[in-house]
Amino acid sequence: MSYTIITHDGKAHMDEILGSALLALHLGETPEHIERMNAQEAADLISTGTIPENTYFIDCGLVLDSGKGLFDHHQDRELDSSVLLIFNEYFPHLKDTELHKYFKLVSKVDTKGAMSLDDFHLVSESRDYFTFGQGILLNTFQNDPLLVLKIFIEGLDDKISFEKLKQKADIWLNESGNIEILVVDHIKVIKYLEKAPSELASPIRSVISKIVDDNDITAILSFDDKQPDVLTLFRTNYGHNNIDFSKSNPSETIFKHPGGFLMKFIPSDSTEWIKLIRESL
Repeated sequence: MSYTIITHDGKAHMDEILGSALLALHLGETPEHIERMNAQEAADLISTGTIPENTYFIDCGLVLDSGKGLFDHHQDRELDSSVLLIFNEYFPHLKDTELHKYFKLVSKVDTKGAMSLDDFHLVSESRDYFTFGQGILLNTFQNDPLLVLKIFIEGLDDKISFEKLKQKADIWLNESGNIEILVVDHIKVIKYLEKAPSELASPIRSVISKIVDDNDITAILSFDDKQPDVLTLFRTNYGHNNIDFSKSNPSETIFKHPGGFLMKFIPSDSTEWIKLIRESL
């Protein structure tokens, strides 16, 4: 289906760029045209009922009506920004994911301003550093919106796919018999009892950070992604000052990082990893 997106002219924001990309992902194709229109003209088109066929209004128009493809929030200060309105309408299955949290952050800044951020005065250098590229994209969108939109569509598509895998990874981690938390002396360790499916290896590394934080985990004993007979000991941030795997001596070392945070070995028996933890303290 050929369709058009109308958004406001002037300064571009992440809200309408991300909202347009999400809509395109939902519809399964890139819009034929993006028109950056004066906000009042967009509102007049809607109020007079002269909306062109197969046209979506994002971040302009002063109307929220998802059934008619109208996603504006400026008419009601209590509404979320356009990207979050579109997300809630078409992607509710991704609620509470990292992507959802980012869109809520975008909505907060778009509707309440950057001063609403809790750490606004504390991370000015980080903000300036990480927003340089964002500024380039915003300026480019003002002149060539389709070019930037295609970048965001591809990026969001990858991100959504990864979020779905993270949901599966979270289920796998919470299934009985896949991992357990053990204590070696005073060290808390996550031990993998089963090797995770290969397609979940990267998502699990992302999801397991919450388990690490909730339980103050110092180390993780897992299987190597490509060599099932190889075990991996990894030091988390909680073990930075009290464990160094470079001090341990496995019976058969495959790899030992000189920084002491990672080691791969073929175990001589099922308890050798406990000896290696103790040698590393």
